[in-house]
Amino acid sequence: MNKILEKIRALLGKDSKFREPILYLIFGALTTLVNWAVFFLVTGIFGLSGMERGSAAFVVLSNAGQMLAWILSVVFAYVTNKKFVFESKKEDKAGTWKEFGLFVSARVASLLIFDLALFNICLLLGMNVNVDKLLMNVLVVIFNYVASKFVIFKRKEKA
Repeated sequence: MNKILEKIRALLGKDSKFREPILYLIFGALTTLVNWAVFFLVTGIFGLSGMERGSAAFVVLSNAGQMLAWILSVVFAYVTNKKFVFESKKEDKAGTWKEFGLFVSARVASLLIFDLALFNICLLLGMNVNVDKLLMNVLVVIFNYVASKFVIFKRKEKA
């Protein structure tokens, strides 16, 4: 057990090239849990499972659950990505707001592309909502990592 813990510590050490991707995956998994928990809580409370698949009520409730899940998971992801994954040092208001604006903009892009467009295409095709949700989350994680690493939390090169 100690050897396993030592390997984990080495992978997550400050000098490890694997630290950032591993932390991103860990917090991405937690963000996904937040997203799924909110989605299933909302759709469970309002009885999605008792609705006819493809009906207007089914689509509206699915989308409402999706939107609330998205909002809460984006806030969670911003805080954890900023603090733990990319360790952003921006503390001034202007820099923080710019960073947050870029973060939300990238998330809006992934929302429009994956969570709304593809989600509804899959719903219209009669795909299982749980399989659809899993597929969308995988695509969103990849897109968001690239945006966060290379645009939002990009570190300035030292001269």
